[in-house]
Amino acid sequence: MASDQNGADERVVRVLVADDQPFARFALRMLLDAHPRIQVVAVACNGQEAVQRCQEFHPDVVVMDVRMPESGTGPVTETAGITATRQIMRTQPTIRVLVHSEWDGDPLVVAAMRAGACGYLRKADRDEDRLALIILVVASGASVFTSDNERLRRLFSTAYTAHRESALPLLTPAEREVVNLVASPDEPSNQEIATVLGIAKKTVANRILQAREKLSASDRKELIAMARAAGLGT
Repeated sequence: MASDQNGADERVVRVLVADDQPFARFALRMLLDAHPRIQVVAVACNGQEAVQRCQEFHPDVVVMDVRMPESGTGPVTETAGITATRQIMRTQPTIRVLVHSEWDGDPLVVAAMRAGACGYLRKADRDEDRLALIILVVASGASVFTSDNERLRRLFSTAYTAHRESALPLLTPAEREVVNLVASPDEPSNQEIATVLGIAKKTVANRILQAREKLSASDRKELIAMARAAGLGT
């Protein structure tokens, strides 16, 4: 491991690129290998292969496409990247997963965050300097969410901090996740929360009702006040 004169960490970040498009894999590898602090150690073309390559090469960061085949050369699915992220987090939780998508505001991105991903990158943002910087930031332990959709940015940020087990311990993790969003500054509707979390609107309503009953909150406004007092929604 090399260091500069100030003793800063200059270790090389090991990266795995998972994308079903051959040109995308090639382009990402070329961009990243050009950076002195990044080394692409493996590539994968589907979710199953991404999980296997992580077990073989132990990368620091995985750049994971959201939509790709689950395995082999099968059809592209909307859950392959999310499923792969969840499996990687289950067996190698120290790996940092950075998901990327074709379009801004993709609800599947937030679903991937719930599976354990720590960042989101639009494919349109893949210029060399920006991509390298984001990977280095993610490797350092931070989370990154690039989007022009400010509302979605705030909702993502709130969703990402939902796992505060000491806050409102009477609630289940699923209930706490919903309450965390209910209490966010934008105070999103049930439909907006359902879209962000990738669940049914009715499920959101049920979890809010269960939370209110457990906390003896008379209405949504009181539930929000209790959640914010406990440190959620920020």
